[in-house]
Amino acid sequence: MRTTKTLLAFCLFFSSLSLFAQDIRYFACNRVFNAVNEYQEDGTYIEEFIAADAGGLSNPQDMVLHPDDFFLVTGTNNPQIKSYDVDTGEYLGDWSDSTFDLTSPSKMEWGPDGNLYVTQWGTTAATSRIVSFDPDGTYLGDFTPSAPQGLGLTWDENNFLYISLFGITPGSGTVRRFDTDGNAAGIFVDSLILESPASIWFDDNGDFFVQDYSLGKIMRYDSNGDYIDDFIIDVVNPEGHAFLPNGNILICERGANKISEFDSNGNPIGRWDDGGLLGAPNFIRAINVAIAGVSDNALQEVFVTPTLGTKFYLNQELSSKYPLLEIFDTLGRKIVSFSTEESHVLDLSAHTSGTYFIRAHGENGKLATQKIIVTQ
Repeated sequence: MRTTKTLLAFCLFFSSLSLFAQDIRYFACNRVFNAVNEYQEDGTYIEEFIAADAGGLSNPQDMVLHPDDFFLVTGTNNPQIKSYDVDTGEYLGDWSDSTFDLTSPSKMEWGPDGNLYVTQWGTTAATSRIVSFDPDGTYLGDFTPSAPQGLGLTWDENNFLYISLFGITPGSGTVRRFDTDGNAAGIFVDSLILESPASIWFDDNGDFFVQDYSLGKIMRYDSNGDYIDDFIIDVVNPEGHAFLPNGNILICERGANKISEFDSNGNPIGRWDDGGLLGAPNFIRAINVAIAGVSDNALQEVFVTPTLGTKFYLNQELSSKYPLLEIFDTLGRKIVSFSTEESHVLDLSAHTSGTYFIRAHGENGKLATQKIIVTQ
């Protein structure tokens, strides 16, 4: 059963930092060599950001940004989640609860409740449950029943959790759905067409995308789990994806040791990564480092209330000083521009559940930013 501990530290702060594309950094794992590379937006190799074997990292699987401004990384052979400095990549120590050992930890995502959810590459009931941790790294327990060989995970607008199960035997992979309490809510995508699902995501239209590792393609389904088409084809063992600010998609081709770029319609553009050693990469992350530590520069004023929901009411005194609002998702993509002179209600009910950031533009270039969570 899930323990809910929602993060509500969403306070106004003034800063020269803004959610521009230059705040997004790109990381891909060099899995065979136990390292993580960093790239520029155009795929130019920068450096080996997390050095090989740093902190005992073994077979890295995923990487996320912690709200307190450091990176978390899972490794198949690491029973705890490791933490690394956001600027230098230096190992900071094991982050997750030392009283609980993960079994082959794989993919991670921050959930709508502010807790971290982790899949385990296990095959038994005891080793394959999806588990969660609070932001302090405290183990909160199992969230789901058995989910053998779980990989990608995402949420829908109702905060139902979706998990891709790679499949113990060939052709047995599925995507399963769980309700807000972690109870099984049925198979969302079955194995009739799907073989070995990896990374999964919803787009803004509600369509559902699944990487099929064995078939070498990304398939598109509707919001009911019905097959639409093969969105991207002819990729070699896809596992892991990210988006560029222009909407293009990056796909890790684990079997080809490369990262490929596609436009928003699924048309191939070419190899994205340029330089640096890649050994069986199985994640690519576009991480907006400007969104961490939002509460560190807090003032007493409340800019919008509530900070959780679909409709947000603006503080009229403050909004009069900030006539333009821009709303960004966690990838730094602008989804809404809003004039405070026209309305004092910001309605985000048409957008999927998740974390968003309001950037308010005032006089003389003054900026204010606030974090909110949309929950349907």
